[in-house]
Amino acid sequence: MNHSNSLNILVTGATGFLGQNLVPRLTNLGHRVRTFARSKSLPSGLAKLDLEHYNGDIIDFEQVSNAVNGMDIVYHLAGLVSYKKRDFDKAHATNVLGTRNVMQASLAANVSRVIHTSSVAAFGIPKEGEIGSEEIEYNLSGMGLTYCDTKHLAEQEVLSCVSSGLPAIILNPGIIFGEGDSHPHHHAIFAAMSKGWMIGVPSGGVTFSDINDVVEAYIHCLNKGKIGERYAVVSANLSFKDAALIFAKLNSLNGPLFEIPNKFLIGLGTVVENVLPLFGVDPPLTRQVAWLSQQKIFFSSDKACAEINFRPTPFADTVRRTSNYYLHRNKV
Repeated sequence: MNHSNSLNILVTGATGFLGQNLVPRLTNLGHRVRTFARSKSLPSGLAKLDLEHYNGDIIDFEQVSNAVNGMDIVYHLAGLVSYKKRDFDKAHATNVLGTRNVMQASLAANVSRVIHTSSVAAFGIPKEGEIGSEEIEYNLSGMGLTYCDTKHLAEQEVLSCVSSGLPAIILNPGIIFGEGDSHPHHHAIFAAMSKGWMIGVPSGGVTFSDINDVVEAYIHCLNKGKIGERYAVVSANLSFKDAALIFAKLNSLNGPLFEIPNKFLIGLGTVVENVLPLFGVDPPLTRQVAWLSQQKIFFSSDKACAEINFRPTPFADTVRRTSNYYLHRNKV
């Protein structure tokens, strides 16, 4: 890229999975990148890049303002993913108040564009048998879903600042898979399937997003996307059973034998969430996870394909490319 076309770009939450994939792409394109994260040091993959790092907390407005100052573009990636009831206050502070800080600081600094990272979790649940769109009205309020509620409220903070003149757009990925993913739950699933332990799966289904697809969408949003709009960057909609069968077939493994009864899963999630922490264990399964895993949470990426040039990778191709990464990492 010609230096005259390079931009000053801030990436909050840069040390996370998405940030560690996005930041190198931005620097390779010739942009001047500033990262913002609670960690004083950067992961090795980012530390070797020519960038500027600000250490700070997203819930500190002054620290956020200092990081935003002088930027053309702000990618807001920082957030807390939790489906635990006890984490609501922490998630609200990070996802809602933190987003408010980033949006208000960006508005005050006359940033040219903000790309906010939301989630399909902020959409709600489509009607049974339907694939939802960005026009869906949030329908999960009052159900005590920590991540869904706080990401929905974060979007309201973005739109409030848009109404005041902030040029922001919202991207909504699904469950992101790909190289560099360190989510322990994802690796536990791959490990269980590779060892033949996963004989049952929940009855629901979710949106999957390939990390490469998501990163390219974020790059396109430097100059694509309509202000105040949100975009589902979804690579595939699959039931848990179908996703597991694709993985099993491509890796010559046995697929799941049955769907876990919904009432049993809810009971199990409730018990492990309340009991295992007493023994120092932080379980991946909670009551919220158990309930959501019974829903068909499917959303179309048609709008993203049309307006931000999103190009979804078939799920089988994602699995074929990433299986060695997930399976090898589980053996290390």
